[in-house]
Amino acid sequence: MTDAPLAAWWPLIENARWFGGKGLAATLEGMTALPWLTPAGRLPAVRPEVATVRYADGRHEFYAQLVGYTDTPTTEVILRVDDPDLGPVAAVEAVADPACMLALLTALVEPDHPAMEWIDSPAIEATTDTKVWAGEQSNTTVTLGRNRMFKLFRKVEAGRNLDVEVLAALNGSGVTPDLYGALLGDLPGVGRTDLGMFVQRVQNVRDGWEWACEACADDRDITAEASQLGGALRAVHARLAQAFGTSVVPGAEVAGVIADRFDAAENQVDELKAVRAAVRPALLALVDVDLVVQRVHGDFHLGQVLRSANGWTIIDFEGEPLKTLDERRRPDSVWRDVAGMLRSFDYVRGAHPDPTSAQASAWSSAAQAAFLAGYCEEAAPDRPVLDAYVLDKAVYEVVYETRNRPKWVHIPLGAVHDVARRTALSTTHDSKEN
Repeated sequence: MTDAPLAAWWPLIENARWFGGKGLAATLEGMTALPWLTPAGRLPAVRPEVATVRYADGRHEFYAQLVGYTDTPTTEVILRVDDPDLGPVAAVEAVADPACMLALLTALVEPDHPAMEWIDSPAIEATTDTKVWAGEQSNTTVTLGRNRMFKLFRKVEAGRNLDVEVLAALNGSGVTPDLYGALLGDLPGVGRTDLGMFVQRVQNVRDGWEWACEACADDRDITAEASQLGGALRAVHARLAQAFGTSVVPGAEVAGVIADRFDAAENQVDELKAVRAAVRPALLALVDVDLVVQRVHGDFHLGQVLRSANGWTIIDFEGEPLKTLDERRRPDSVWRDVAGMLRSFDYVRGAHPDPTSAQASAWSSAAQAAFLAGYCEEAAPDRPVLDAYVLDKAVYEVVYETRNRPKWVHIPLGAVHDVARRTALSTTHDSKEN
């Protein structure tokens, strides 16, 4: 089959929610077709095709598509081709075309399919009852009937995907979905990599973000549920420490990493230049301490949890999409995840009828305090370390909002200023005591 015209693919990629290069000068350099996942010469035909995106600074990234070739498309046609083996066909996103998904599933569920690494292949059945999950951001999830899902990883990187790696270690935890298998591919220049995974679709759940926004809009108390969420995160951290181990790193090293990220963010967002001196004490607080680090979630917020009558389910262990794979795999302090959820409860205030009101602030503060108490149980949080991680998360959010939702930038900027004020008060108090 001839190479797909790049002009047909680029609008789809650059406007997708999962594309991480928004706001940057980028071009589509090429599309690499991987081997067919369905039987050769039969329609619909499905295979992975990986886009190479090149940036003005010389960096490049890879983004995966599952492309279906069909003569009876039921979703948006990307382009039409006349293939010598398949004839005149339309190229579509296979995840959005039920017939393409049926052909794909029928092929992949074979226990010896060369592109699959199965843990439990009988758990997945070929079906036309498929639907793209509208709430996904950095990847694309397709529901398969009532209780299974397929997640297509959009950003392609060498080695194991973190979600696959972590869910395999947490299988049977009761706090995370069960993993059934992973779809793999060999990309020239990258090597063997995970392209997707089959997982449990937890039943009778609400998206955590939507659930919390509804509660905030109604000014409904959720402190009991927030405390339970803190306990669920603590349980996951305990399992991760058992599976992957812990280690100790100098606080100065962590402070240096956070400072470097602040420098990079400052170069992209002018508003951060004005707070550089004010946030410096928050980083200095880490310099003389040692931090216990381990595998963590890495991008923990309300959009990564599901609420049901039975409690919480934690999902999406790939880490922050703007970080490199090495950064996301690197052991970190558990306070990274705690800070992420605290920031998420701050964002929920935007759903309140008057987001800047004392009532909205009180709701958010109560939820944050309950979550933190649930995580810490009877212990006190390590506030200086937590503040440093809140700062790091808020600065990341400032960059993200500047690129994607400029009208929301004031939310994380407010958090940056809050950390600066809290650190200044703590420093002043310590000075008076000495």
